Amino acid sequence: MTGCVNDWKVYLRKCYDNLVPGGWVELQEIDLFPRSDDGTLTPEHPLLKCCQLLLEASEIFGRPYIPIPPLEELLTEIGFVDVSLRVFKWPSNPWAKDPKYKELGELHGQNMAEGLEGFCMAPLTRVHKWTPEEVNVFLIDVRKTIRDRNVHAYWPV
Repeated sequence: MTGCVNDWKVYLRKCYDNLVPGGWVELQEIDLFPRSDDGTLTPEHPLLKCCQLLLEASEIFGRPYIPIPPLEELLTEIGFVDVSLRVFKWPSNPWAKDPKYKELGELHGQNMAEGLEGFCMAPLTRVHKWTPEEVNVFLIDVRKTIRDRNVHAYWPV
């Protein structure tokens, strides 16, 4: 739902109001900003610049991105009980040693690299007023970052 909900509190209230007693809701959100535990994803990486531009565009579009942790607070505030948060790490590419995460990184990296233009074209051209050519040139460096196995980035999901 990232980038699709303009008011999470209203949305979650509707979810709550439409559940029967004992019902539940499950949210699966990906954090907009990747991280690295070892500092290999530095603030100047094109991938983080891209995410920052998407964040700014989401706010201007009126569909602001919300980080994952506040969702837990909102759910509790609305009245949900037994709220639990489980965060998984999706590697940006197959840098991880664990075979499960290596495969996940391979698939996620390919998905990101192939979908990047679709994620970025409208926000960067409509909000930031870039030309399609400027977007495509910028995305070359973003894709390089995604594919760089020396960058141990992951997305919290």
